[in-house]
Amino acid sequence: MLRYEMTPTDVSTCRFGISPLNEMCLSLRSLRAPGAYGPRVAQAFLAMPESRDHRETLLALVNDEFSTPDVINPRPESPSPRLAVEMRCVASAPASVLTQDLERLWHDGVPTAVRGPSAVVMTRVLSALEAYWTWAFAAFWASHRSILEADVRHRASQSAGFGLMHALSELHPSITVDDLALSARSRVGPSYSAPVRGRRLVFVPSLFTLAASHPSSDAVPPMVIYPARGQRQELSPTSSATATALLGPAKSEVMRALVEPRTTTELAAMLGKTPSAVNQQLHELRRAGLVRSARSGKSVLYSFTASGQALMSFGPDETSRAASP
Repeated sequence: MLRYEMTPTDVSTCRFGISPLNEMCLSLRSLRAPGAYGPRVAQAFLAMPESRDHRETLLALVNDEFSTPDVINPRPESPSPRLAVEMRCVASAPASVLTQDLERLWHDGVPTAVRGPSAVVMTRVLSALEAYWTWAFAAFWASHRSILEADVRHRASQSAGFGLMHALSELHPSITVDDLALSARSRVGPSYSAPVRGRRLVFVPSLFTLAASHPSSDAVPPMVIYPARGQRQELSPTSSATATALLGPAKSEVMRALVEPRTTTELAAMLGKTPSAVNQQLHELRRAGLVRSARSGKSVLYSFTASGQALMSFGPDETSRAASP
């Protein structure tokens, strides 16, 4: 159990952020348990012949309880930092910090793949992470980021409508807010209580946590990682047969991606299409009364109308139930 104690000022400075490095390192859990954390990233990496030189190193970064070293799971210091910036921050940290994290991770002895002088181990780990990004994770990041950004927009909308404390209480059943304290029941890592003390508490959505996750040490800047809304969305290939039959596969694919309001750019990244192609499909869907558009700051978000929602809700499961005795 984690407990962060806050002052009113601490509450006012809470924010949300997305970290590509944090998400990539949490995705290493899928190498150990693809059934629980989603197999696609793990399968893509393990299928690469080049991955052989780095597999043992990457596996050594996740223990049997699915904890990972704090130093390679940084708190995002801006709303959406670039991977290269986060990697440079890790590389500039004392190599001994990684060694200490690994020793905490593996109480019965550090795996052979991450043994040796601290500087050598740090170089080996950074090389393995760069390879993992290049050969596997980068191909998934655009669609993953889109889901995470949609989650953050939802939390911002909740905060604006009902207040920040309400938004925090809705993050996940494992996270509770009581007066000026936040508690998180984590499946991994140690229990501790720590004051935020002006260090700014950051909330990070993830596709690779089943409940709340948090740093293993109270000395690390405070952060709570929570399951993103639509967590299984990117992993599910199922669709509405009714929508596909009526709209065709291209527009049906766009509709499936709109389970969360999204911009044209996000849709294009998720679907591997050009923005102009997605724009054309959205235009036709809007003319049909299935989607609407609304401005949010500098962005234009597309979402279902009531008719679109009804169409996407009526799929194979409903038709089969209707035919059942």
